[in-house]
Amino acid sequence: MTAKEFVPAQNDFGGFVYAGGTMCFTAGYWALGALQPDVIAYLGCDMVYEAQAGSQTHFYGQGNADPLRPDVTLQSLEAKSLRLLALAQDQGCSVVNLSQRPKSRLMVPRVTLQALQDRDYKPKKLPISTQAVKAALLAESQLGYWVPSGKYWEEIERFDKLKLSHIDSLWLATATHTECQAA
Repeated sequence: MTAKEFVPAQNDFGGFVYAGGTMCFTAGYWALGALQPDVIAYLGCDMVYEAQAGSQTHFYGQGNADPLRPDVTLQSLEAKSLRLLALAQDQGCSVVNLSQRPKSRLMVPRVTLQALQDRDYKPKKLPISTQAVKAALLAESQLGYWVPSGKYWEEIERFDKLKLSHIDSLWLATATHTECQAA
């Protein structure tokens, strides 16, 4: 996929500033819009980078933690994952994490690959506060940080970090369940 496909998809769900400027979420929103799946399952997207001497930190080996760079759109990866979860569930799609790692920044339920492959598997809809979702979406709309090109970094000076942090807190308040708390 290129920006030609994923930028419009991300914009359909509010844009990069609100959804988070990292491929973990961009791929999720693209899949949600383009494929309209029943389940989006993440593996290898825990966004926790605790390097141990000689250990692999990324799929390509060792590297720096991209989602943890100083980026105003990524102040709370947990909030961004709850945003995706809430919007996906509204479209009848469950978001799950297949990782067995002890820590994750994704606040989505963990499921084993075996459970997901079971033809009787039915992902449960997690309780999300619809009032809190409405409040978060309204705050986003009122703030109006839309960047149709997707190149939010070219306009970064107009984004207020505290206002975006407040919106993240609204998304964190949508979680009324404990099944998907980040470890």
